[in-house]
Amino acid sequence: MTSSLQRQEPSPTADLAGPGPRLESLTGLRWIAAFGVFLSHVSRLLPIPHTRDVFVLGSSGVTFFFVLSGFVLTWTHTASDRAGAFYGRRFARIWPVLLVGVLVPLFLQLPDMPEGQTEELVLIAISAILLYQAWIPNWILGGTNPVTWSLTCEAFFYALFPFLAKFTLRRSLRWLGWAAVALVVVAWGIRIWLWDAYPPQARPSFNGVEGLIFGNYSPIARVWEFLLGMVAAAAVRRGWRSSVSVWAATTLLAAGMFGLWLLRDETWRSAVVYDALAQVTAPLYALVVVAVATRDLAGGRSWLKTAPMVALGQWSYAFYLLHFTVLFEIASRVYAKRSIFQFYLRPAEESWSNLWWALLALVVATTVSGLLYKLYERPVELWLRARIGGRRSVPAHLESHPR
Repeated sequence: MTSSLQRQEPSPTADLAGPGPRLESLTGLRWIAAFGVFLSHVSRLLPIPHTRDVFVLGSSGVTFFFVLSGFVLTWTHTASDRAGAFYGRRFARIWPVLLVGVLVPLFLQLPDMPEGQTEELVLIAISAILLYQAWIPNWILGGTNPVTWSLTCEAFFYALFPFLAKFTLRRSLRWLGWAAVALVVVAWGIRIWLWDAYPPQARPSFNGVEGLIFGNYSPIARVWEFLLGMVAAAAVRRGWRSSVSVWAATTLLAAGMFGLWLLRDETWRSAVVYDALAQVTAPLYALVVVAVATRDLAGGRSWLKTAPMVALGQWSYAFYLLHFTVLFEIASRVYAKRSIFQFYLRPAEESWSNLWWALLALVVATTVSGLLYKLYERPVELWLRARIGGRRSVPAHLESHPR
């Protein structure tokens, strides 16, 4: 980080007592990341010829959300903020839509569940609603909506944040730079340890690999991404600005993705649990976020700030939680009532006709998300904030994406 940042004259963001100014472009970035996750699930549920190896890279959108969450929460933190009020605001932000994202697919899929699986699916749904799903390896990827595991991670990050925010914001720029390096080194250490403990296989078996699952999806395994975002925001609030332009940061990210694509046939890329996607993309996403923030602070123009992108960004949380359900409900009919487990155990056949089904899913998921945001998500959040949120509401475009 220290090599990619340059000091400027003291700015309003150096005042750590209040939140940093508005960074509207980050809202548009949220939608792009959510769309990437959508494409990664298209590759499994409605595969289109010659796209899988590119689309699966979109699953790194979850890593982006973890990094962005740490960045935005640190960016909007105030010296007067208290843990209780913070927890109240985060509950108001994530829980109402999470409830919908768990119950809707559960009720849709329960009638078709094989006998004996109903009870476990209900228990997994309860664990998702109560935000402890990702602490139980056998349940992390189970259930009727696989994306809900990431909300458990976010809840853990939120639990830590009030105790880390002031400490992080008081660190020197040199300390923050070395902390960023250390976090990336630790992340690679975890990945290499997992490769040693669970050697990658071209045709992996997921029996008896609870440690591998936990090492990829648990809150402990992913907290470094959130902390990286915190460190990046603290550095910017201390007056540092990226010397890497948005174009250059995006090019570096594209180069990292291209390198992963070139290595697509390696055994360590044969399954998501082996992939070093987060280790490669998290620091690159941090560079992109800092570059975009620097441009916004300088008053630069950006298509990410346009009204359509801001709206899509505001809808992105609901879209993230509902898109898999929409895709699955369409795919299960295209492929004769195949279950989620069957889709992951036996990949569906690629077909160009799936392009139109995927576009239909995109339109439906986006429309439903927009309506949900306007009619339920935002009104309920504001109602809850008024009662348990403590201080004034943070504008929607400054909210972190809780995935």
